[in-house]
Amino acid sequence: MFYPLFIELRGKAVLVVGGGQVAERKVDSLLQCQALVTVVAPNLTSHLKQLAAAGSIRSVLRKFEESDLENALLVISATDDTETQERVAALARAHGILINTVDEPRLCDFIVPAVIRHGDVITAISTSGKSPALAAALRARVETVVTKDAARAANLLGAIRSEVHSRFADPARRKVVFERIVESGILDWITDYDDAGAMQKIYSIIQGLE
Repeated sequence: MFYPLFIELRGKAVLVVGGGQVAERKVDSLLQCQALVTVVAPNLTSHLKQLAAAGSIRSVLRKFEESDLENALLVISATDDTETQERVAALARAHGILINTVDEPRLCDFIVPAVIRHGDVITAISTSGKSPALAAALRARVETVVTKDAARAANLLGAIRSEVHSRFADPARRKVVFERIVESGILDWITDYDDAGAMQKIYSIIQGLE
């Protein structure tokens, strides 16, 4: 049983072992979260080379060494060498560092879900490592529901959060306000409004509860 968790990686050191296409995808997703990424591999894809040349990542062009684990919060091992995968996982665990080994659930302390990301709205889908293909298929289905309008709704609700707190001192009352906005069908009607119009409708709901 995995514990679902969203983690803040901005400015945190993450080690990626491997320089192929899989490692490339992992690096790109980590950079979206503004992690400080170090890639250790004898060879890199052209894209990873470009990231290294631009200073977006730190690259070490050699095989993995135990010293590479220093200061890492997380490790992602994405090589096609079974012996290296085993060694990276064993050493990471010995140092108390969480490890994800691509396509090897038994060598994972955490797994990376299939993700839908629209702004601040993030939906993660996992089969606990049983079937990444099924997770991807489920993501495609969910993506028809969790659209960019969900991110718009989240932005608007975030923008009024402090005002709702100032207008309604009672936490239980504030909860009712936000629930009423969501229950109004905002994810459906927001499609027909620009942000200013949607905000006016939200305020009308708030005023009706004062």
